[in-house]
Amino acid sequence: MSLSPSRRPPPISSPPRKPVRRQRRTTPLRRLARHTPTFEVSARLGMNLFLTLVAAVSLGRLVPHLQAQVEQLEVARASLAEAEAANTRLRSDFDRYFDPAQAGRIIQEQTGYRSRSERQIVWTD
Repeated sequence: MSLSPSRRPPPISSPPRKPVRRQRRTTPLRRLARHTPTFEVSARLGMNLFLTLVAAVSLGRLVPHLQAQVEQLEVARASLAEAEAANTRLRSDFDRYFDPAQAGRIIQEQTGYRSRSERQIVWTD
């Protein structure tokens, strides 16, 4: 039995084929270009984290040094105040000793000398 062309079963229809798009072969540069923003942001965050860490460590080292400097400054200020007080005292003594108007009083204080015109008064009950 031979089937005539009009009697042949219809061919099995397959869904219409979409044209197949050929995928381009991705080159390493294209793959890298796709991830470049991620790498850039990661690098920036990493660098900022590193700089923050370096700044924190530097501050940690500087704080004790700063405290030592403040203590030395306080000691220097205290010794300066003492030196200024001594300087003031010495200057007043110097001015007193070399003042011609007070020369007689100073001689009397240091030697007990009295002029002849002075009379010693002794008070009694």
